[in-house]
Amino acid sequence: MILGRISELSAQTGIAPQLLAIIKQALAKHPETLSAGRHEIDGDDIFMNVMSFDTSEPQSKRYEQHREYLDIQLLLNGQERIDFGPIGAAIEPDVYHQDDDYLLCDEVVPCQTLHMQPGMFAIFLPGEPHKPGCVSETAQSISKVVIKVHYRCL
Repeated sequence: MILGRISELSAQTGIAPQLLAIIKQALAKHPETLSAGRHEIDGDDIFMNVMSFDTSEPQSKRYEQHREYLDIQLLLNGQERIDFGPIGAAIEPDVYHQDDDYLLCDEVVPCQTLHMQPGMFAIFLPGEPHKPGCVSETAQSISKVVIKVHYRCL
């Protein structure tokens, strides 16, 4: 997992240049002005999902993880909590859904927590379980974009 701020992209020396370029390319499309849904950047290799929804209590949500895609979760508005764990932390994961590249689980050990503010991004690598969209301080509506990057792009 990598955490950063969009305003500090030029200072992010620890992120692969390809990832920085992808984030900049996505931001150049002004995701805050796009309709909800999928927006292609480079076909099925790189695309972004724009969404708005209400945060929920963490116990009402499940962890997700992917095998093929990195998730770059970029918060546009509101506050969001994301619980996550390292590779191998998922306890009793469900069956892998290859068509949509995900599997779910209810528990991650050890579990860590991020409190996202607008303009922050978190990058989850394949195999890292994460539970986005949780209540941070109070339930609220948030807007975010999730940039999906196939691992072969790196």
